[in-house]
Amino acid sequence: MAKRLHYSQDEWLTLARAPMQVALAVMGTGGTSPFQMVRELIGLGEALRETDRATSAGQLIRELNTETQAQLNEIAQQQSATIDLTGLRAQALETCSRVAVIVDAKEPADGAEEYKHWVLWLGRRVAAASSEGGAQPISADEAELLDELAGTLGLRQRQVGASVADQPPVDSADPPLDSHTGTVEAAPPEGEA
Repeated sequence: MAKRLHYSQDEWLTLARAPMQVALAVMGTGGTSPFQMVRELIGLGEALRETDRATSAGQLIRELNTETQAQLNEIAQQQSATIDLTGLRAQALETCSRVAVIVDAKEPADGAEEYKHWVLWLGRRVAAASSEGGAQPISADEAELLDELAGTLGLRQRQVGASVADQPPVDSADPPLDSHTGTVEAAPPEGEA
């Protein structure tokens, strides 16, 4: 049975909007050039494709990942200069507050945690994508927003990882999604198991 059927229309739309609102809020934090926006949208797309390949992702994440990809495709069709990022921080925080209540009420604890971590992980991937090759740390403004979002979701930021180095590799063949952190686990180095 589809997870969507366990939610009202309004609840489902709220859950489906949250990942993109978080991503756009992160994009709108600090100065964002059209070039940075493109890199951030590409980073989000890569994270969504990784989620697609994650065999351990729960049904809720898989269904919402499909919807988030559709939203990303719609945004990608727009000219980056026409995307309005003002006021998205407040909207993302409000939406995260609502989704925390919704998933806590409707999902088992591990499913609710997986969803919350996934939403925050997507925001972190957007923040990491704005730096050149992901080599620089996330900006202080982005880190502050991610910390605020984590608190609103009922998560502790340190559970998610505080540096870009904690992010999974993009080119993994079939990265599993860690349900505790919402991140895609990196494969162990060759020779280790």
